[in-house]
Formats: sequence, C-alpha cells, structure tokens
Amino acid sequence: MPEKKEILITKHNALVEASYKLTLNEQRLILFCISKIDPRKPLAKDNSFTISASEFSETFGIDEKNAYKELEKASKTLSERWIKTYKHGEKEKFRWIFGMIYHKNEGKLTLGFSPWIEPYLTKLYKQFTSYKLAQVSKLKSIYSIRLFEFINQFKKTGKLSIDIEKFKERLELKSGYSRFYNLKKRVIEPAVKELSEKSNISIDWKPIKSGRNTKQLEFTFYEKKLRKEEN
Repeated sequence: MPEKKEILITKHNALVEASYKLTLNEQRLILFCISKIDPRKPLAKDNSFTISASEFSETFGIDEKNAYKELEKASKTLSERWIKTYKHGEKEKFRWIFGMIYHKNEGKLTLGFSPWIEPYLTKLYKQFTSYKLAQVSKLKSIYSIRLFEFINQFKKTGKLSIDIEKFKERLELKSGYSRFYNLKKRVIEPAVKELSEKSNISIDWKPIKSGRNTKQLEFTFYEKKLRKEEN
C-alpha cells in the first residue's frame, strides 16, 4: 500500500451534495474503494475493488479482529443503501454498488460500483472535490466525514453557508430533527468538535436566523499547519 498521505478521494460535487446515509464502516469502505480509482480515467472493465481486513484495520486504525467483523457486516447491508442526487434538474436515485462478495476464509471483501455512480467518480476534470483519505481516517462520526466533504468544496474561500433544510436533506435527517436544538447537540456540535480535534481543519460555525427560526448554517474554517511528520 502507498502511504496514507498519498491516498486521495475524489468525487464530483453532485455526489458530495447528494442525499444518503451510511454507517461509519460502510462509509469507510466506500471511501477506501474510491481511493483506488483514477478520477481522470474510466473504471476498469471488471469494475471490482477488493479490500482486506488487514488493509481496513491499518487504514482506519481499528483492531484487525473487529475489521473482519465490520467487513462481513458491511457485505450484508451496503447493497441496500441508496443515493439521491440532482442531475440537470432531475432527481436521480440509485444504489452505491451492484454486487459484493465477502471472502470469508480470506478476510476480504470485493465490490463493484453501480454503473450509475460512475459519472460521479470518473473522468472528472471540473466540479469535483478532492482530499486525502488520511484527513478523515481517524473520524468516528458519519456526520463529521460528511461535513468535512461539504466544507472542502469551499476551501478556497474558507466559508460555507447552507440552508438548514438542505443540510438535513443531504444527511437524511428530515425526520427526528425538527427542533434545531436536537440538530445542534446531536449532529453539528459533535461533528465540529471532532473535526477540530482530529482533522487538519479548524472550524467554527453559527446559526443564521430569520425572525425566531434558524434558516441557515454558516461554517468558517481554515487549514491548520501540521507538523512535518503529519503532512
């Protein structure tokens, strides 16, 4: 394996902004496989990606025995996950993968991405977001990873403003978070705290109100200078 600092994730911005919800290890598995794609080229003909428990353990800093269990668990659930995107003003809905094999005796997992997702991961020359896998490999919250991607779209300006309903839609939080207090305490504040502690991003946020109701979220951030060995 190349060093983690060399492993890049690249997605079309429409995929960054898509609506979906994955478990932490499903998200990690997807990111690891995306990191094996050259975003300037089409997918390989076999469109298959294999990850071993040892690779998963090393990349995300988890116990190898747990890695075996999590890969097996992901093999049973990831095929059921949907993505909702908007393309040319039309709503699209498709699955992440078209098939998966868990090689039980080898501790490996092989998957193939859905053909519908290929335009969001390959032949990307504009409107994409790129970052190092190592920048999110230590994160434990699914919301921290998504928020990291959202703000990385705007790393040139260091500022993201987003309607609160759009924010909840992307994270599939439409139900259960009608009260802003719950969203703040369970999603936003923990994600901001974890990003500030475990990533290369220092981030602050504030709610933007219209009357008595919060209508937008504003995130301001900058990249921290890391020690040489962390770059």
